[in-house]
Amino acid sequence: MKFLAQLFFRITMLPIVWLIYRVRRSGVGFVPREGGVLMLSNHVSYIDSFIMYLCSPRPVRFVVLEHYTKVGAISWFLNLFGAIPIRPQHAKEAITRTVAALNEGDVVCLFPEGGLTRLGVMGEFKKGFELIARKAKCPVVPVYMDGLWNSIFSFERGSYFRKRPASWTCPLQVSFGRPIPAEEANVEAVRLAVWEASIEAFSGRRELDQPLEKALVKGLKRRRKQPFLIEYGKNGPRTWSRGYTLGLATAMARRWMNQPPEEGDRVGILLPPGPMTVVINYGLVLAGKTPVNLPFTIDQRETEAVAKAIAPLGIRTVITSRAFMSHLIDFWQGDDGIFIDMKSVMTGSGSGVMLMERLRAFFEPAWLTCWRLDLNQREKTREAVGLVRRPGDDPVLLKANELHRNALQVTAAHFVQKDESLFSEQSLATPGGLTLGCWSPALARGKVVSRSYSLQQDFDSLERAILDQGVTIVAGTADFFASIDQPLSISSLQYGILFGRANQWNLEDWEETIQLSLARAWDFDGRVVSMSRTDPAMGESSRHAPQQGRHPKSVGRLLPGIAAKLVDGQIFLRFDPVGDPARGPESAKEWVAGPGEAEIDSNGFLSLRNVDLEER
Repeated sequence: MKFLAQLFFRITMLPIVWLIYRVRRSGVGFVPREGGVLMLSNHVSYIDSFIMYLCSPRPVRFVVLEHYTKVGAISWFLNLFGAIPIRPQHAKEAITRTVAALNEGDVVCLFPEGGLTRLGVMGEFKKGFELIARKAKCPVVPVYMDGLWNSIFSFERGSYFRKRPASWTCPLQVSFGRPIPAEEANVEAVRLAVWEASIEAFSGRRELDQPLEKALVKGLKRRRKQPFLIEYGKNGPRTWSRGYTLGLATAMARRWMNQPPEEGDRVGILLPPGPMTVVINYGLVLAGKTPVNLPFTIDQRETEAVAKAIAPLGIRTVITSRAFMSHLIDFWQGDDGIFIDMKSVMTGSGSGVMLMERLRAFFEPAWLTCWRLDLNQREKTREAVGLVRRPGDDPVLLKANELHRNALQVTAAHFVQKDESLFSEQSLATPGGLTLGCWSPALARGKVVSRSYSLQQDFDSLERAILDQGVTIVAGTADFFASIDQPLSISSLQYGILFGRANQWNLEDWEETIQLSLARAWDFDGRVVSMSRTDPAMGESSRHAPQQGRHPKSVGRLLPGIAAKLVDGQIFLRFDPVGDPARGPESAKEWVAGPGEAEIDSNGFLSLRNVDLEER
């Protein structure tokens, strides 16, 4: 009778699940066809068991805390499919029950975190599964479920269930990893395997099926009247809506698409952060060029160091401000390059084209804009953007799919919400500034607030901008937070995100001065790698254990879709799937070497012992 009930459940529920969640699976062939198998997965929502059962090629039994079998909404499902109830205070009994099920040849799924994440990323893995795997002598299959954070059953937006769905569908990606022999299945090995599965799962997101340029147009056309870039100057705020921003970018793109192609099609940008710099980046990318964001400086020695670093890139054109051109003599140490004033970049298309593109940005459907600009066939692996963090640093070049993925990663957990009001004046020559202050809010629904270059040391304009725009997060470098010498006692502010060099004592001093909690983040190899935030709310304390959102000595936890491992104290990072054909000849470069003297603790917090390290 139970078999018929299970079969009926599969037949009736599978079409509904596929319609709403549009599940993509990968690595299904890694699940052994027979014998006991212990599946270990991340734990995001109240329907994880439900999704796992429908995605697994074999029937699955689940190990769950006993009180969940008494929750009416899910108890029927757990009882129907033979869930194994356990009590935390009876660990021996739980192990015995689970081992018995595995010895009978069943597939048993366990969530080693022991509870739902309220941060959207994996927490501490409990060690109980190690003993279970060894006693049962069965392989361990790592699993990662991506996309469930966007469901109403997760803690996204600060609550379970009590929220309206963000959309009618919630696409999911489920990836099964290679089996791990029982004797090798320890916490470190399994956590690494689940991180690697997260890369496979995240890369299966439907948003990544389309070119970055097409996603940009669609993102800016959503809520096109909504404020997007707000800059506070001496004459007050200037607001650029999403539609207006797109109109400027497409007008610029049309002009630059008609420019004669150059070697690499790379164009330097030597400007302070602000709306104009953001739009120029968009316009060049839409035109098929590669904007290379350079560290803004008018110091002659630093300028020469920048020129030397980018010389191999063959950049002949640099967009800057007329006010700074007199300081850029001998930039190439020759006469073969040109400087273009940023204002002429925007007005060079002509007032008629500019007006037409602004109107089209508001009234033209996204598909028509993409067709006009020939964006549908853009290569996802084309070189999209370049960064030079500091004068003399080697440039980092990112492909379109790498930039696209990282822009989605920063809003894929509880660090930055998709509709965040963010204050950022970070240079777009840094990964943090480029991702948080340019690309991520464009692809999502957020807005970016800043001050003009001349007011970046003025506290009153900072306070007014945060207060007027209801800013929720302030992102910046150590220099930015160290420059604030008064409290930011504004109710809308939740916390600050700190990029770059700092230590525990710096954080304590700055937090005391500005009266705002600071959470560290780390960017490396052109991308934001890890982030942290203040501790999430407890919710119903009887059901949810406390979770730590930050650690003063740590740069945070890895973003979804990134893996890390330690070799002799040095960290190695991986961003791409193992079998991603898009990587072409770079397929052998699976792991990127990071700084030495690194640690990853049991909670997944990454620490870089040398707090003054030089980031790449």
